[in-house]
Amino acid sequence: MRQTTETKKFSPPVILLHWLMALMIFALYAVGLSVDSFAKPTRPMVVNLHAVAGLALLALLVLRVAARVTTPTPDYPGSMGPMFRLAAAAGHGLLYLLMLLVPLVGVATFLSAGRTLDLGLLQIPSPFAENRGLAHQLMEIHELLAHLLIATVVGHALFALYHQFILGDGIMERIKLR
Repeated sequence: MRQTTETKKFSPPVILLHWLMALMIFALYAVGLSVDSFAKPTRPMVVNLHAVAGLALLALLVLRVAARVTTPTPDYPGSMGPMFRLAAAAGHGLLYLLMLLVPLVGVATFLSAGRTLDLGLLQIPSPFAENRGLAHQLMEIHELLAHLLIATVVGHALFALYHQFILGDGIMERIKLR
């Protein structure tokens, strides 16, 4: 387990990645929910952009984990008892797990549908033959995990607001941009 230090804030890279990833998660979720509202000819492009952005989110997750592991973690407020600390650790663990699983299952969905991933200058064809049944099942799992991720992110935000404004323990100072 990482050591905590007397630092009051996360490192600037961790803070930046936190907020950038939060924005991306909500944007990807909104696009995922609205794919069917796009004109049929543009849907493949939207789905491809969604997949590319999901891969970018996965890359940012790797950077975020590396930054968290290599930089000091600020202490929780002294008013947080062991049960709150355990709940916070479990909630953060669930967030990281879902941030990993949602894009991985999304990529598996994309590839099992036999789609070519278009990265602009580079096209990556699926190494698998199209399997609509598997792609449909994976899509259902991807959607369920995305809903769970959003619910967990919203819960995370609500608990942070509770700590900040009800308990008044200043916990959000740890992750402020400035």
